[in-house]
Amino acid sequence: MKPLVLIPCTDRKRIRPPETLLARNLPNGSAFEVAAEWEARLSPQCCHADHSMVYCGRAYQEAATAAKILSSELVVISAGLGLVRQGHPIPSYSLTVAPSGEDAILRKITEGQSGPGVWWRALRASRTASFGINDLLREASEVLVLISLSASYAKLIDEELSAVSEEDIGRLRIFGAGINEHLPRRLSSSVMPYDMRLNGPNSPISGTMSDFSSRALRHYADCLASGMIEGASPHDDGAVLSDIMKNWEHREIPVRTRMTDEEVVDFVLDNWSAAGGRSGVSLRLLRDSGHACEQGRFRDLFKVAKKRRLEGIA
Repeated sequence: MKPLVLIPCTDRKRIRPPETLLARNLPNGSAFEVAAEWEARLSPQCCHADHSMVYCGRAYQEAATAAKILSSELVVISAGLGLVRQGHPIPSYSLTVAPSGEDAILRKITEGQSGPGVWWRALRASRTASFGINDLLREASEVLVLISLSASYAKLIDEELSAVSEEDIGRLRIFGAGINEHLPRRLSSSVMPYDMRLNGPNSPISGTMSDFSSRALRHYADCLASGMIEGASPHDDGAVLSDIMKNWEHREIPVRTRMTDEEVVDFVLDNWSAAGGRSGVSLRLLRDSGHACEQGRFRDLFKVAKKRRLEGIA
């Protein structure tokens, strides 16, 4: 039977979200009040298409390729919509449980309990016919379930992961950098042994930390489809993967100097023409110059620089 693939959603969208579906524009309140208001804004009239027409970026594309290789359904774990299945039209939106960014939903929860897990419970309670992780496992009761996760999404669905049955644990394959420390301990056997060597010079699918878990899942899918691993048990799969990676080297990480926010903004403006006004190219120029800036932080500061330039105050 065909495996099931689950991945976190990405903040990269093909379609610009309407102002009403930017989490920054929600009123403050308790988790359940904020979730109820969010649900009220998710009207059918603003739905566009299957998630393949909304999400984009390498992390999403690697997972989509893995699902295609395995002829699997790709399910997206969305902090704004719950579980998003293929063929279910969704709107474009911006909402994250990551601590940084303009649309960090936890900033809106100013009353009562907060945290990713609290938000997930409130979101599921507010959604009509909400479908959960364990509902998926029951539906796909005899197949492998491949899950890529980040730390924030592991925290988001922690309650559901804690409720996974012992029988189902053997069907899980979990992918993520250092993800073990963010999971219930009983799931550690399901974590595949990918580490920073996946980003190194010998990796067949190198990339950045932002797409690490999806690339790991994609590599596993390639190995499964080719017969290099059998998917019979997480222990056996892990042993084969460890053997495959034993001669892989770590990527050399250059030592870079951290810049202040104002220095980053000035750099973007000074190099605007050289980067063609593109955020990704600008970040690469900054890093190539020997300076450091985390991707999410740079994205926010790039917007500040762009606004200054448009307003003519640079």
